[in-house]
Amino acid sequence: MKLYKHRSKSTRIMNELITRLIVNRQICLLLLIVWATMSISASAYTMPADRLMQLSNQQLFDKAQAHWDKIQLDSALICYSVIANRAEKRQTVNDMKYAAGAYVAMANIYLPNFFDYERAMQCILKAEQIALKYDYILADIYELKAAIDYEKNCILQGFAFYPQSFEMFRKSFSYSMQRKRCQTITVLAIINMTTTALEFHKLDLIRDELKAFQNMVLNDTVRFLNFARHQNAAALHVLNLQHDSALNELTQIKDCLDIPVQSRPTFRMIAHENLFFVYRDMKNEQAALHELDLMEQIANEQGTIISIIEVLWLKREFYATMGNAAMAEKYDLLYHKAKDQFMAEAKVAKADEEKVLFRLNEANHEIKELSYKQRIQQTELIAVAVVAILLLALLVLAWLNHRRTKEKNRSLYLQNQQLLANADRMRQMRQEQERQAQEALGTFTPAVKYGRGRMEGDEIAQVMLKVERVMDESEEIYSAGFSLDRLAELAGETESRVSQAINTSGRKFYELLNEYRVREACRRMDDKATYGGLTIEAIGQSVGFKNRSHFVTTFKRLTGLSPSAYFKQPSKTEEANQDKST
Repeated sequence: MKLYKHRSKSTRIMNELITRLIVNRQICLLLLIVWATMSISASAYTMPADRLMQLSNQQLFDKAQAHWDKIQLDSALICYSVIANRAEKRQTVNDMKYAAGAYVAMANIYLPNFFDYERAMQCILKAEQIALKYDYILADIYELKAAIDYEKNCILQGFAFYPQSFEMFRKSFSYSMQRKRCQTITVLAIINMTTTALEFHKLDLIRDELKAFQNMVLNDTVRFLNFARHQNAAALHVLNLQHDSALNELTQIKDCLDIPVQSRPTFRMIAHENLFFVYRDMKNEQAALHELDLMEQIANEQGTIISIIEVLWLKREFYATMGNAAMAEKYDLLYHKAKDQFMAEAKVAKADEEKVLFRLNEANHEIKELSYKQRIQQTELIAVAVVAILLLALLVLAWLNHRRTKEKNRSLYLQNQQLLANADRMRQMRQEQERQAQEALGTFTPAVKYGRGRMEGDEIAQVMLKVERVMDESEEIYSAGFSLDRLAELAGETESRVSQAINTSGRKFYELLNEYRVREACRRMDDKATYGGLTIEAIGQSVGFKNRSHFVTTFKRLTGLSPSAYFKQPSKTEEANQDKST
C-alpha cells in the first residue's frame, strides 16, 4: 500500500489643422485603416474557452479543484490544460511554477480514476522538467513518480521489490529533508520507504534515513507525523530485533488523531500491514493471519480494487510459505479474479477516459484557436498603436509646422508692414520737400526735358523724384495697360531718360511697377472693411495683374508670403479687438 498526494489655443487653429488633415489623402487613408482595425479588434470572441482564458492561474486552480471535487474530471483537466499551455507562451517563473503544479494535478487524475499509468507518468515527467529548472515541488514530484512506477509494476508484473521505485522514494525523502516547506512529503516518503522495506526485508538499506528522521525537528502540525514517528521507531526496533517493542509502537499508530478522516482507512491498512510484516518475521502465523483478515475487511469496505489485489496477493504468498497449498490455491484464484476485475474496470475507465480526452482535445483545440486569434488581436492592437502613434506624430509635426509657418508668416507680414510704413513716410517726406522747394521759388517750375545723352547723378535723382511722385500719386499705375511711355508722359520726361533713371537704381520698369502694385495689394488686403469681400484674384486684378498666377508668383517673391497667407494675418485693429474680447 503506497501513499501519494492528489489533489485653442483657438478654434481657428483647430479648423486649420482639420482642413490640412482632410486635404492630405495619405492621412485620411491612415485614419480609415485605424478605424477598420479598431473595429475588428473591438469584436468580442464568444468561444466558451474565452472565459477560462480570462481567469488567472490561481482562479483556474480553484475552479479545477471544484470540478475535481464534483468528479467533473474533463472540466478539471481543461482548467489544468489552460494553465499548462500558458507556460509554453509566457515563460514567466510564476507561469512555469503553476504549470508544474497543473501537470502534477493531472497525473493525480489519470492515475486513480483511469489507471492510466503511462499518461500519468508523462505528466509527471513534464512537471519534473519544469521543476528542475525552477527548483519547485521536486519532492512532491519524486514521491508521486515513485508511487506511479511502483503501482504500475505491481499490477502488471506482480508485487515484488522494485529498486527504481524504492530509490525514487529515497530521493524524495532526501530532497524534502533539505527544505522545511516539504515536511509533509518527508513524512509520506519515510512511510512508503519503511513499509516497502519491512515487506521485503530491506530495512538495512534505509538505516541512515530512519536515524535521520528520528533526529529531525518537524512542525507538530504536519499531517501523519505521529503515524510516521511510531512507524519509524518500530522499524528501528525491528533492526535491533526488538519485535515486542516494535509491535507496541505499531499498535499505537492505528488511532492517530492527526490523520484526516478520509485518509484513515488507508492508514489503518498500512498499520495492519506493518503489524503483519512484524508477526510474519516473528513466525506468529495466527497473529499475522489476523492482521491480513483485518486488511481484507478494510479493503472490501473501502472498495479499492488495488488494495484488495494486494491483500489477496499477501495472503496467497503467506499460505504458500506456510505450506498450505489448498489455501494458497484458493487465494491465487481470488487474486487472479480480482486482477481480471481490475482489468475490466480499467477497460471501463479507459472508455470513460477516451470521452474525457475527446472533450479535452476539443477544448485544447478551441483554446489554441482562441490563443491564435488573441495573438492576431494583439498584433492588430500593436498595429493600431503604431498607426495611432504615427498619426499623433503627424499631428504634432503638422501642428509644429503650422506654428512655425504661422510665426514665419507673421514675421514676414510685420516686416512688410514696416516697409509699407517706411514707404509712406518717404513719400510724405518727398512731398514735403517738394512743397517747401516750390514755396521757396515762389512759382511752379515746369519740367525740363533733356536730350538723349547720358545723365549725371543729379539729373538721375531729379528724374527718379518725378517717377516716384507719379508712382505714389497716380492711380493709372494699377491699370493693366500701364506702360513705360505712359509713365514718362506723366513724369514730363522722355522714355529713355525715365528708363535710364530706373535702370540706374538696379531695377527695370516692370520690377518697379510690380513693387508698387504689390504694396498697394498689401494695403488693400489690410483694409478688410473695404476689400474683405474680394477674392485674391480680384485684388490682384484691381492693382493691375492680368492673371492670378503672375500675381501670386510676384507677391510671394517680394513679400515672402503667398497672397492667401498674407490675407489671413490679423491686422493691428483685429488684434486689438481680440485682446479686448479676451
